[in-house]
Amino acid sequence: MNDFSEKDILKMISLIYRKMQIYLDRQTADLGISSGTLPFIMITCEHGGINQNRFCEILDISKGTVAKSLAKLEEQGFVSRSESSEDGRCIIVQPTEKAMEIYPKLLEADTAWIKQMTKDMTEIERMVFVQTLKKVSKNISDYF
Repeated sequence: MNDFSEKDILKMISLIYRKMQIYLDRQTADLGISSGTLPFIMITCEHGGINQNRFCEILDISKGTVAKSLAKLEEQGFVSRSESSEDGRCIIVQPTEKAMEIYPKLLEADTAWIKQMTKDMTEIERMVFVQTLKKVSKNISDYF
């Protein structure tokens, strides 16, 4: 018998999200970034140069939100943006040296959080957890 009801699922998802934001904000406070801008820095560092519109696809967020977040990061010196030489309508986002310097710490924070979330899970449970999250994410994206 389950020791939770279906209505508890939303509470658990909310708790996980809020606690992750708090954790990442604490881990990155000394870097001058927040949990909201962290994914942008990580994606930029992982891709080198990336079309600004790709952030919309990867993070499933609006162009306006992407533009605001990247403008803030550019102002802080974490990314640079320039017109594409191939298509002037496209903006290419590059990580700066400042972003590349903090990237290892961001990876450590991510890894530590995932380990904390899954610490009492077996390898099989972790695999099922990831596959379930993928399905849930796809279902939600398909809905919108």
